[in-house]
Amino acid sequence: FCLFSCYPPPCLSASMRTAVFVKLSCGQDLFLSKTASNSTCSAYDTGSGNCGDCGSCFNPGGRSGAVCRGQSTGYFCAADSPAEGSDMAFACMDWTFGSVSMRAAEGAFNKRTGDNVRMGVGTYGTSDDPQRGLGACYRMQVSGMDTPLIVQSINTGSDVTGNQFDLQIGDGGAGAFNTCAGGQQPGVDTMYPGPYDASTWGKQYGGVDDKAQCQGLPKYPAKDAAMKAAGDDLVTLCEYGFDHGARQEGGGNPSIQSIARVKCPAELVELTQMQRSDDPAEYTVEAPVEAAHECEAGSGGSLAWCLTRMMDCRKPSGGFKDNVKAEIMVDGKRIIQPCLSDGYTRIDVQCGCSDCYC
Repeated sequence: FCLFSCYPPPCLSASMRTAVFVKLSCGQDLFLSKTASNSTCSAYDTGSGNCGDCGSCFNPGGRSGAVCRGQSTGYFCAADSPAEGSDMAFACMDWTFGSVSMRAAEGAFNKRTGDNVRMGVGTYGTSDDPQRGLGACYRMQVSGMDTPLIVQSINTGSDVTGNQFDLQIGDGGAGAFNTCAGGQQPGVDTMYPGPYDASTWGKQYGGVDDKAQCQGLPKYPAKDAAMKAAGDDLVTLCEYGFDHGARQEGGGNPSIQSIARVKCPAELVELTQMQRSDDPAEYTVEAPVEAAHECEAGSGGSLAWCLTRMMDCRKPSGGFKDNVKAEIMVDGKRIIQPCLSDGYTRIDVQCGCSDCYC
């Protein structure tokens, strides 16, 4: 069916309560009730004429993209185990530290502001935030890196502790939720071809230990055209992390020396499509939080003040609407815009319904 064409369509004259069952990735059923108002509506229209009574979508006005095929579409696109003939949502590979698009974003931001930073996305370990850091940006000084980082937290994880940032790096380790490789249908239920094993991908947490091991990785996803067109490949992305101090030879982790929440650069938001309405006003701070100690991961200690790494290829937490509070998000940028299995084609996440049956 075609992409939505009814924004803003004729809407209900009064509020209408609808209820939907949502199948969570963990297999648990959750009964959700939501209200559709007569303000702004949008949906994916199949041309059936059903859109005269359009249900209210969570992210109307967001950037358009490909329609996720299957009963669970939009922001409900499955994060794993898609039904036969259905699509699955993944992390985007151009979010990876050092991708062509990420470096272009850095260059545009630095030219516009006169700053000198590198950028990335990942998970920030914090409980001191109404949304566990989702959508917030942080400026960090990291040992061994010649420029500061401005990073956006688009994920959450129980394995990420306070004042730790888990950066998406080429083969940074799949962690607890691997959708990178080893699936039954590469290009459908996993992104890359072949098995996910230590001889190719390194450790579950952290990936390969040494730059030379990057050469053994598959260069491209099973559906490779988009990554090739973007000018990226996984081997180069893996090596970039070593070359620019985001990971250390032997599997070590750099130390975060200082950190502070800052305004999210528009150039980074353009990649993720997630933006907070409560952002700080500036990209810098005069008094960041200074590290209490160095990263202790190498000695079996705390991961606090560590720059760790990941690449699980999975749709991040910021892509699930129940993790997001609309009142602190910018309209049209309430939710992460994930990718199809090629790692680059964006999924339309304005709605979570098809043919106005929200």
